[in-house]
Amino acid sequence: MAAVKGDVGKLMFHNAAGTEADVSGLRNWSLSITKDTQETTVQGDTSKTFVGGLISGEGSATLIYDNAGNSDYLAFVEDVLTTGDAADALFELFPDSSASAKKFGFSGIITNAEYGATLGEIQEINITFQTSGAITSDI
Repeated sequence: MAAVKGDVGKLMFHNAAGTEADVSGLRNWSLSITKDTQETTVQGDTSKTFVGGLISGEGSATLIYDNAGNSDYLAFVEDVLTTGDAADALFELFPDSSASAKKFGFSGIITNAEYGATLGEIQEINITFQTSGAITSDI
């Protein structure tokens, strides 16, 4: 089994007004996918049974703050300011940037952007997002 180092990951983003592009300054990304379950146990059963239900996801990304960031960087960072967001932004998360077919894809909404400055540290922006609709996985 070949291990993939974390420093080769990539995130691509496309909001309704832009074009899909790599998000520069990426330090890390994460995606958590969950599935609802419904209990199907009936009287007389001695163990609970379940069926799978709806799927959703949420995740985060950390970027290095870049006050001269290009328009793609700014579109990602500033999408949290979109009101009445129709969840039409396209996200693609790549565990390995050299394997372009291996990715997670989904539409979503940026739900939070946390900005801050700490003495002696590189400034970062922490972004969180919520998936909307189907999540595709080709990893």
